[in-house]
Amino acid sequence: MDVARIHFLALAILMAFASAGCQLPFEDKDDSTEFRQVAPGCESAAIPNQFIVHWKDGSRTVEKAKDRKEFKNEFMTDNSGEIDYAEHDFIVSVPTEPQGDFSTQAVADEHWGQNKIEAPFEWNAGNKGQGVVVAVIDSGAEVTHSQLRNQLAINAGEVAGNGIDDDNNGYVDDVSGFDFFARSGRVTDGSGHGTHVSGIILAEHGTGLVKGVAPRAKLLPLRFMNDAGEGSVSAAVEAIQYAADTGAKVINASWGGSLCSASLREAIEDLQSQGVLFIAAAGNSGGNMDWESQREYPAAFTSSAQITVGSTTVDDIRSYFSNYSWNFVHLMAPGSSIFSTYKGNATRVLSGTSMAAPFVAGAAAVLWSYRPSATAAQIRQAIFAGVDKDPTEPNGTLPSQTGGRLNLRKSIQQLGSVLP
Repeated sequence: MDVARIHFLALAILMAFASAGCQLPFEDKDDSTEFRQVAPGCESAAIPNQFIVHWKDGSRTVEKAKDRKEFKNEFMTDNSGEIDYAEHDFIVSVPTEPQGDFSTQAVADEHWGQNKIEAPFEWNAGNKGQGVVVAVIDSGAEVTHSQLRNQLAINAGEVAGNGIDDDNNGYVDDVSGFDFFARSGRVTDGSGHGTHVSGIILAEHGTGLVKGVAPRAKLLPLRFMNDAGEGSVSAAVEAIQYAADTGAKVINASWGGSLCSASLREAIEDLQSQGVLFIAAAGNSGGNMDWESQREYPAAFTSSAQITVGSTTVDDIRSYFSNYSWNFVHLMAPGSSIFSTYKGNATRVLSGTSMAAPFVAGAAAVLWSYRPSATAAQIRQAIFAGVDKDPTEPNGTLPSQTGGRLNLRKSIQQLGSVLP
């Protein structure tokens, strides 16, 4: 979003409140330039007693205080020379699950999404995501699931269950992921959402009915949400940093909220220099995000490290619930009636852009296994250039930047032409 437009909109709203004799929530008339003003529409998502501090040395911490006034008057005053800026922490959540969106045809063909993107063609060619770690930042994952337990990325520097930070990275017992919500090395998934997402990306073939897009990639499960599907921006930012530091090449983020946090935007932008792709779900409000009032984040961020994904049906049309945009949504992928792993060592059919994003995350892993020397920018461009779209329409018919739907086989061809 253009900075000037943000400032203009914020100023107009503030003037309207002032003329009415009102005061915005969290507004202080003596507001310091070091404290970021709460953006309009974000008040309900703000955590009143929790703050993200950006220090001048480049680090971030989460601090607590009774309220904003106490935080500013005490913590920020005591550390004013060392703080770059601070802001409220915010809540983000899993998109509301669409209801009544289950196609009989799609459910009958439980692998319709994989077939639509021509993934079996690449599996037969030996391109299965080998050597690539995919971080799923979500409600966790059922790491004991029969189709996921052999797929976990292993931190060889850590000893399981000894209560010691063996590799001195600041996290205890993080052998296979970490729980940033419970601050534990034992990752679980009471929601089932993260388990479903993980299975779409890399469920092991042959040990169950689900066929992951990248069955030889490795899963880094990072939980930051509670069982209701809500988590804090600060925990999400920490998980993003952890994923990049741990060697993940792809991050899947099937969650979102309003434009509330500079910290989240900056964390995603930082991934560009680390060669990591951030795959975001467009959201399930069915809105046009070209309209400022209908934008969701991180979906509408514009980092070159990011790919935002909308959802399509078995008939190759936009799912009714999927957000769309010719500017902020890059492409679409199967997201209606998707069969995948679920908690309780089970399987389930779910719909949502949460299901579409992991098809692209899995595709990115397969592309990297095909050409390990490729840059993140080359993988991203191959995904965009390889989409399926209506040949009679130069710009395609699906409302997105590319106008098309993910096709893994064609993306492999595109990458091969760049890196023969």
